[in-house]
Amino acid sequence: MPGVGEKTALALLQGIGSIADLYANLDKIADLGFRGSKSMAAKLEQHKESADLSYLLATIKTDLELDTAIADIPVPVTDKDALLELFKACEFKSWILELENGAEGADVSAAAADAIAAPAEVVYETVLEQAQLDSWMKTLEEAELFAFDTETDSLNYMQANLVGLSFAVEPGKAAYVPLAHDYMGVPVQLDRDAVLAQMKPLLESDEHKKVGQHLKYDMNVLARYDIELRGVAFDTMLESYALNSTATRHNMDSMADTYLGVKTVKFEDIAGKGKNS
Repeated sequence: MPGVGEKTALALLQGIGSIADLYANLDKIADLGFRGSKSMAAKLEQHKESADLSYLLATIKTDLELDTAIADIPVPVTDKDALLELFKACEFKSWILELENGAEGADVSAAAADAIAAPAEVVYETVLEQAQLDSWMKTLEEAELFAFDTETDSLNYMQANLVGLSFAVEPGKAAYVPLAHDYMGVPVQLDRDAVLAQMKPLLESDEHKKVGQHLKYDMNVLARYDIELRGVAFDTMLESYALNSTATRHNMDSMADTYLGVKTVKFEDIAGKGKNS
């Protein structure tokens, strides 16, 4: 009602109670002591009809008598042509695309899930020695396509420092190169500048194709280290959106769950949350 904002309403409800309680105790409102409490009783009296109507409209009615049960109401077969005509008349562009490509999109999604089913066995390698990096560089250079990602200390690419690189050439086999981890007991890591210098030709090559998640972020991070990421063949976030813009969130956790049935390990699972992390 006029003159009653969120904070005032909260003070009234916590101080006295429900709408009915408020109108039964108008003389006690001034004792609540919040700003404007002395004139609030008069406002409530003046706008009682509005308050009652608003309360009624916000109440979910659960006692309707129905002549049929919900289970007995059939779901009609969708008239795709009529629905498409309605969507076009209302200019529901995303729904038009979903209706026109829905069956095809579902088939593509199922096919994608079958094609990239999560491997039964995984081998993840932490690269701490130069020989390991050299071996992986040879593997990446010979691969038709490899997955690539950066690990940073910020979501803001303008401030993010590069702390690691990861890559893979086939499902279940991947490597992570820590470059600037800093914690008690951290192992000796390869020099970041030396690793980036070694990988720069590969990362800037148009011939060596890369796939990644939200690679625009990685491009901006690497640009701060004088590396222009090129040869991007696929971006999984963009492809997820193109495949089905409304079916799922497009972050890596959601896509792994949706398409692979895999629950990813989150940062909080390792580092914890809040003051104890």
